[in-house]
Amino acid sequence: MRDNKPILVRAPNWIGDAVMCLPALEALHRLYPASAITVVAKPRVAPVFRHCACIKDIIEYDDKGGHRGIVGRLKLASGIRSRRFGKAVLFQNAFDAAFLSFVSGIPERIGYGRDLRSALLTKAVKLTPEIKKRHQTLYYLNIVAALGARMPDAPPLPCLRVPARERARAERFLKERGIYGRVIIGAAPGASYGPAKMWPPGHFASALNALAKTHGAYPVIFGGPDDKAACNAVSSLLTVEHANLAGELSLGESIALMGRASIFITNDSGPMHLASALGVPTIAVFGSTDAVITGPLGKRAMVMSSGLECSPCFKRECRYGHYRCLREITAEAVVKEAGGLLKTGRRA
Repeated sequence: MRDNKPILVRAPNWIGDAVMCLPALEALHRLYPASAITVVAKPRVAPVFRHCACIKDIIEYDDKGGHRGIVGRLKLASGIRSRRFGKAVLFQNAFDAAFLSFVSGIPERIGYGRDLRSALLTKAVKLTPEIKKRHQTLYYLNIVAALGARMPDAPPLPCLRVPARERARAERFLKERGIYGRVIIGAAPGASYGPAKMWPPGHFASALNALAKTHGAYPVIFGGPDDKAACNAVSSLLTVEHANLAGELSLGESIALMGRASIFITNDSGPMHLASALGVPTIAVFGSTDAVITGPLGKRAMVMSSGLECSPCFKRECRYGHYRCLREITAEAVVKEAGGLLKTGRRA
């Protein structure tokens, strides 16, 4: 019989990774249905977990504010210790995650034995070359499999559900903008990793202009504060009515509004995973990264890549300086695929 002690989960720090760990969280809940699960997450990714039915609570780990430095970490550890967790399951890979669970006095600590942290774990999961080649959802599930969960053959689909209250807020936003009822094309031109993941602004703008004119659609550009330059570059080239919301919305608000899109065009990024997990038909442009490992998994998700011999290189910047892996994916090709997805909608 499995114990019912509460479980602490250390979430990944990036939005896309947070989405990709959701199937592992669900598997952990199925494995320990009587145990309340609390997630420790950075503020920038916490909204991803706020509406997961299998999570009881979220602790925001603000390492830039109240939890800054060793004193802040010890303060956080003290709060965690008072909750008497029986296990810590670490989806976040850094030494810091293992250190925090160790000093919090959690008796069982499970995660990958990497970054010099094996000594702080009671179960150090071996990071094999095979698991590194599989999709990131399986990378996280492999940790839960070490506790007894079944490891699926195929990557499972992450799923996000927008509560009725937030759907209503998104509807109000669209009505205030005078675009309620129109075909919404979501676009995410940014990417945290660097320019080798970013489709050229001119390509983005050409695709959005064409789709807006052909389908009477309204482009909405999404991005966080760090994406403003990329989003503004695309916005400046658009000749159709549109909204550039880079840096204007919280992550929770963005998620609700993304869920209203009829299609989403994006780089390999956090918004790509959000849109796909929301069930929005998604076209993802891949350059330096590998869709086998981080591609979107939604039923209506499509990956477009150039197939160059040098791709994927996993570099932040093109070592040859030409970025052909991205430039050779034409706006016309994306428009053609997007048109097909718009015709079939969200049907599987």
